[in-house]
Amino acid sequence: MHYLLDNRVRSRLRLRHLQLLDALGETLNIHKAAPRLNLSQPATSKLLHELEELYRTPLFFRQPRGVRPTAAGEVAIRRARLVLHEIGDAIGEARLVASGASGRVRLGALPVAIATLFQRVLAEVHAVMPRLVIDVTEGPLDGLLASLKRNELDVVLARLTGETRHPSFVTEPLYAESVSLVVRPSHPLAKKRRITMSDLAKQGWILPPVAAPVRQEIDRNFQQRGLPGPPAWIETTSLLLTETAIAQSDLVAAMPHGVARLYQSRGQLRILKAGFTVRMPQVGIVRRATDLQAPHVERFLTVLRKSARDG
Repeated sequence: MHYLLDNRVRSRLRLRHLQLLDALGETLNIHKAAPRLNLSQPATSKLLHELEELYRTPLFFRQPRGVRPTAAGEVAIRRARLVLHEIGDAIGEARLVASGASGRVRLGALPVAIATLFQRVLAEVHAVMPRLVIDVTEGPLDGLLASLKRNELDVVLARLTGETRHPSFVTEPLYAESVSLVVRPSHPLAKKRRITMSDLAKQGWILPPVAAPVRQEIDRNFQQRGLPGPPAWIETTSLLLTETAIAQSDLVAAMPHGVARLYQSRGQLRILKAGFTVRMPQVGIVRRATDLQAPHVERFLTVLRKSARDG
C-alpha cells in the first residue's frame, strides 16, 4: 500500500470524491456537477471541501461562473479518472472470469501486426487459454500509445519507431516485416517479370501520409535513382480503403508483406516483382515501463513471443 494512504485518508476518502473530481473536471461548475452525483449543490460544495482537506491543497480556483483546476487539481483529476477506469475494468474482468473466461487482454495493434501475427497466434492462444477474451483496438500509433499511457490498453503491437522509445514504455522486438508493392490482378504491371523504377514512376499511387516511415522509404528509393517521389492519388493508412481502391483502379500501393500475401492468396491483388527495398523498423511489443502484467497477459505474451520465433 502507498505510504501516503495513512489512516486519515483510508477512513475518509470515498469513491464519491473521485467521481466529484471527474465531474468537476468536465463541467467546471459545482451546480452542474451536483446532479451527476445525485447531490445538492451545498452537499457537493461540502464534498469538495472534504477532498481538499484530504489532499491538503486547493484543487480548484473558485470563480464567479464556476471553478478552474489548480495545477494540483489537474493532477488529481487525471489520477482520479485512472482509478475510476481501473475500478470499472476490475469489475468487468471479475465478472468475465466468473462467467468462465480466462481473462481479458486489451491489445492495441497496427495493421502490420494483425495479419501476420494473428494468423499464427489465435489458435495457439486459445489452445492454452480456451476462454481468453482478446479485446483488439486498431488505430494510428500515436492514439494507441496514448491509450497505453492511460492504462486503457495492456499491450501495443507496432513498429518500434522513435515514438515508442519513450521513458514511459518498454519495448521488445518480435520480428521484421517487409513491405511489398501491390496492384490489382488485371493491372498492366501484374504479369510483368521485370519492373523498373521508371515503370513505377509512371503509375498512380496510394500512399501513406508524408510523415509515415513507409512513405519516406518509398521516396528514398526513387530519390536514390534520381527520380522524384511518386505522386499520391490517395493518401491513407487504411488497408481496407487501399484494397478497395486497388480493386477499382490501376493504382500501386505498398502493404506489409504478410497482409499483401493474405490478399494475394484470396485473389484480391498481386504482389509486384519489383527490385524495391523498403527498410522498416521491427514489429514488437510496447508496454508501460512501470507495469506488472496480470498472469493471463503474461501467458498471452509468452505465446506471442513463441509464435514470432517459430514464424
